[in-house]
Amino acid sequence: MSRNRYTKRSLYILTEGETEEAYFSRIGEILGDDKECKYSVKVDVREIEDGCKTDPVNMVKEAKESKTDYDEIWVVFDRDRERDDQNIKAIELAKKWKIGIAFSSIAFEEWVLLHFEKCTKAFERSDCGSRGGICTCNGSVCVKSYIKQNYYPAFEKGRTKLYDDLNQKQNIALDNAAWLKHQYAQITNYHLLNPYTDVDTLVSKLLELPAIRYERINSVFSFDEIDFFITHHSTANHIISVSIQVTNNSTNPLIFNNAQENIKLLDINNQELVYTVSQTKIIYPAENKEVVLQFHINEHQISKLKFCSIKEWIYVELL
Repeated sequence: MSRNRYTKRSLYILTEGETEEAYFSRIGEILGDDKECKYSVKVDVREIEDGCKTDPVNMVKEAKESKTDYDEIWVVFDRDRERDDQNIKAIELAKKWKIGIAFSSIAFEEWVLLHFEKCTKAFERSDCGSRGGICTCNGSVCVKSYIKQNYYPAFEKGRTKLYDDLNQKQNIALDNAAWLKHQYAQITNYHLLNPYTDVDTLVSKLLELPAIRYERINSVFSFDEIDFFITHHSTANHIISVSIQVTNNSTNPLIFNNAQENIKLLDINNQELVYTVSQTKIIYPAENKEVVLQFHINEHQISKLKFCSIKEWIYVELL
């Protein structure tokens, strides 16, 4: 985390669930105890009444009324298929009023599950038991039972130790959430997707962690004002060579030499390997050149490239 802070930025989170409240309130406690953290966090919850979920549109409108009291406002809610129109309207209003949205489908529990696996299963509901009965689906219908059956037997809605229990797997969840969004990269109506979550965006902001996104090997992507296009890669004699077409859109020269560590190769165990080049290559502003990076690999299978800066990490899968 950044150091030498003098004034914390106030951040207000309005959510509709007790699980979300417990999770973010605990983060708020941790940040509040650390004088060098950037944010001071307040969390409010709007409970379900008479079996009906809170109206997300009214939540966003309520959050807007607090904009003058805080530096930053976020609304956290999940998908209810009976209110898809309200969800999209809430998202549109939040964008108009510059209010952050952390949205999950089908429930906040999707974020919890991503601490344990890359999951693309479309669950029907968050918790069968919330409908007044005892859940007997064994995780085939509701995400809560799936989590309890497979990974986290102590998990319950509103569990006060939720964040502490999951903290050691936080980096896995951030990676998996970015990977999940990447599966739907061409879809804009994300409020209709299942599964989906962008809770990772809010968590990364609060904890001042680099944002993570995935890009495709056969498409151009931008990183620190540089356009990259990975044309091909090959392996021979325990060396993988990656050819990249690079366009420098910045105002500074871009240097590739054996002292740089901003591009790495990860194996399937997430071990990071740094590249070497046969000779230093400089790409000046407005230039386009091909660069061949070489990585000495061990017996483990390679997984993905990692482009890393202080603010952002980009992964490109090579498998």
